[in-house]
Amino acid sequence: MSTADKLLALLVNTAGEWVSGEAIAQQLGITRTSIWKSVKKLESQGHLIESVRGQGYRYVEGAKISAVGIKKYLKSDVDLKVFDTIDSTNVYAREKLSSGEITKNTVIVSESMSAGIGRLGRKFFSPKNTGMYVTFALPLPVETIVNPGRLTTSTAVAVSKMVKEVFDIDIQFKWVNDLLYNSKKVGGILTEAITDFESQQFSSLAVGIGMNLATPDGGFPDEISQKAGALTDEMAVSRNEVVGSLINHFFDMYQDYQDGHYIPQYRKKVVGVGQSVELKRGQVNLTGIIREIDNDGCLVLDTKRGMERINSGEITKLLLPNNEYQG
Repeated sequence: MSTADKLLALLVNTAGEWVSGEAIAQQLGITRTSIWKSVKKLESQGHLIESVRGQGYRYVEGAKISAVGIKKYLKSDVDLKVFDTIDSTNVYAREKLSSGEITKNTVIVSESMSAGIGRLGRKFFSPKNTGMYVTFALPLPVETIVNPGRLTTSTAVAVSKMVKEVFDIDIQFKWVNDLLYNSKKVGGILTEAITDFESQQFSSLAVGIGMNLATPDGGFPDEISQKAGALTDEMAVSRNEVVGSLINHFFDMYQDYQDGHYIPQYRKKVVGVGQSVELKRGQVNLTGIIREIDNDGCLVLDTKRGMERINSGEITKLLLPNNEYQG
């Protein structure tokens, strides 16, 4: 760990309190000059550190995400990889899981993504400072049975618990992976499985969560501005707290999601039940009325051909109570 990282850990763990230069020098065994250089390095990385003669230094929780900052909010230790920018947290997770470089549950976090991906390979808008981009890289024991529908819906519940805890906001879901607030999409979940070539069984999972926490500077791109939203106009909480809370709720869920007990919680927040929808499943387009979400997280759609159980697909249009379609 570099001197700057050691200083960051000390200041983060005493966030809000002044720490004298003398105390820092004694605890870290460094000179005042080294402290000054480390502070400047951390500030260049985006950390906000106040300094006042006679009082010392104080870390201000703000826009910057860091491993040290996240760990402050965790209930238990977890492997973290935090990047300033990355092409895609899900792509990174898939590559490292496939190569065997990640062998235990690991959380990948990035300030921004240059090539973030959503469902069906779509580009996911992921600017710096206002979003949360997290992927859970999850190696699986041999012959583990995976229920994708239950995992994605349970992950949505875990996200909703984080949002309620940190922002005191209640979000909704559009089956299967869209996160909604005020009828706008504020985030999404991308669950991907990595298959072992020889056994043709799932060897690991990558569960990605992207969320617009605050409205980005300049707003959203024109192509998504009518559909995209954020939880708040400006960040009033630390994103380290947001990510830490998400990690806590995710792993609380992950240990027992297979029994399906998160499905009732998902049903309470899902929109569209009893309403007409258009749905795309592969190359097939379906129209019908959503009757329910079943115990495996599948959509039960009442179509002209009868009831159909949909385990994958995307709702492309949803008829809202005001008789307007929303994609």
